[in-house]
Amino acid sequence: MKLFLILALSLIGAFLIAITSAAQNSNRTPTSTNRQNTREIPAPTTAAPPQDFSKNTWELPEDADKTRNPVAFAPESIAKGKELYFARDKGNCVFCHGDTGAGNQENLPRLRRKPADISNKERMTSMTDGELFWKISKGITGIMPAGEKRMTEEERWQVVNYIRTLAKDKE
Repeated sequence: MKLFLILALSLIGAFLIAITSAAQNSNRTPTSTNRQNTREIPAPTTAAPPQDFSKNTWELPEDADKTRNPVAFAPESIAKGKELYFARDKGNCVFCHGDTGAGNQENLPRLRRKPADISNKERMTSMTDGELFWKISKGITGIMPAGEKRMTEEERWQVVNYIRTLAKDKE
C-alpha cells in the first residue's frame, strides 16, 4: 500500500510539472523577441577566415625527430603515397593541402585553419621524416584527421615519401 501511495504521488508530481512547463511555453509565439529583445531576425554571419595552420605548435614526443622511415624513398612507395594522399577513404590530404601541397584554394573558406604549406621546401626540410610521420599519424583534433585511424603504419610512411616530392624552392 505504501509503495502504491509513493508511486501515485510521484505520477501526480510529474503531471503537475509537465502542465506548468507547458503553460510557460504556451506564452511563446513565433514573433516573440529574441535574446536581444528585438523582433528582428538576425542577419546571417560571415565565417571567419581560416587561421594559419602553419603557426600551430605541435606537441611532438621527444623521439619523433629521431624516428627513421623504414620505407625506402623509391618510385613505388612514392606512387603509393600519392595514391593515399588523394584517396578520400584513406589520407584525403588533398582536401586541405591541395594538389601541389600549397593549400586547396577551393576548400580554404570551409576550413577552420589554413593548412600548412607542404610545398615549401624550406619548411619541409626543417622537419624529419619521423616528425612528419607523427603529425600525419596524430593529426589535430577537429582540424586534421589522425592518419593512424585510416592508414596502416606503412601507408603513413609512404605518404611521408610522397609529400617530400611536393617540396619545391619558392621563387
